[in-house]
Amino acid sequence: MDKLAYYLDLDFDYYNAASIFDNNHFRKYGYGELSADRRACYLSHYMIYKLIIDKGLNNALILEDGVDFETNITAIMTDIHRNLPDSWDTLYIGHCFEGMGKPVGNSSFANGLYESVNPGCKHAYAVSNSGARKLVEKLDPMKPQGAIDYAILARIMNKEITSYSVHPPPIIQWKSEDESSDIPEYRVPILV
Repeated sequence: MDKLAYYLDLDFDYYNAASIFDNNHFRKYGYGELSADRRACYLSHYMIYKLIIDKGLNNALILEDGVDFETNITAIMTDIHRNLPDSWDTLYIGHCFEGMGKPVGNSSFANGLYESVNPGCKHAYAVSNSGARKLVEKLDPMKPQGAIDYAILARIMNKEITSYSVHPPPIIQWKSEDESSDIPEYRVPILV
């Protein structure tokens, strides 16, 4: 991940995600009905939303391990940002299993901005400060209603948060059995 950041001239901050072995998080928030790994993922994303609020960030790009970027990501995102309405809460830059919603604006690239329909996966998405506040208010870390992907998807589908997606996604998730990640286990990078 560091090589990718260097190549693309991006500045990442790394956040130590909740570990399935760290009982402090589970003592504070409980275990719920999720498996330990899904519970740790849910708490990690929830804590990043709180971090966005606590640090007063306008927004943050949240990346999970094992992502790859289009080499012209900066130009693509400059174009997307030009079309992004001011009132956005979440922006899916990498996602899976989503149909395309209504287009928003005009893109100079093959990657265009669309209203989110049913984005799955959380490997590359941005959250605005207002979006983080809504997610902290609407998500219950004590009694999560399913994995974090689905908990946020339910809020999007109920129109509780305003979400947009980039199609095709310029950040993808990959997994390889013979290659290990550049990111040490239990760290989630966020771009601020």
